[in-house]
Amino acid sequence: MWKAWTRVAFILLVCGAGAAGGEADQERGSIIGKNLWETFLAGGILMWPILACSIVGLAFIFERAVSLRQRALVPPGVGKAVADAARSGGAAAAQGVCNGRPSALTRVLAAGLAVADRSREEVETAMQEAGEREQWHMDRFNRPLSIVTSVAPLLGLLGTVQGMIMAFDIVAQKGAMGDPRQLAAGVATALLTTFAGLTVAIPCYCFYHYYRDKTDRMIVQIEDAASHLVDALKGAAPGAEKRGG
Repeated sequence: MWKAWTRVAFILLVCGAGAAGGEADQERGSIIGKNLWETFLAGGILMWPILACSIVGLAFIFERAVSLRQRALVPPGVGKAVADAARSGGAAAAQGVCNGRPSALTRVLAAGLAVADRSREEVETAMQEAGEREQWHMDRFNRPLSIVTSVAPLLGLLGTVQGMIMAFDIVAQKGAMGDPRQLAAGVATALLTTFAGLTVAIPCYCFYHYYRDKTDRMIVQIEDAASHLVDALKGAAPGAEKRGG
């Protein structure tokens, strides 16, 4: 059963490449000078999943740009405001600041304020767990960009192999001394999918690492703010006041 399905899939791929190869033959192998749509069709059936990858990648690039805004996740000055409120008015005052400025940062700080009456270690553990949850939420939609980065070039390579099979099949049918322009046209058409796959993958790769670095920077800022809050809540012990004096 599996072998039968494999044969069917192979026949469908070859038929798609054959249609592309036939168009290239009719155009006498000319790809340069075609419009974008004709060039897309000349690449064969695997250009469609590559197009789908480009749409997914573009959608998540814009989604990340909106979701990973600094002011939405780690608003400037809020961490200091919460720590100052904790020093001057205690955990209740700091909790009020967090409630008024909802963000990933204040959710982490609020987790520590919720157990402010416990030991320093328990406060740190509560904020660490909340920070891990926020990091997961911030990083989860980076994964589709990573997937597109991996899949698009593979689809392009598959299309190139498919096109090369058809190109050499044409040479075999018309004799080893056939018109070399036909072979060159088939190879050029086959390489379109590799070009398209890399064109999709390279920007997604760059944006993936850019957003990963941006997420890591904001996580570090959250950790710093959490550390300052712990010092504000638990650093008022007599021993700490003596050291400060």
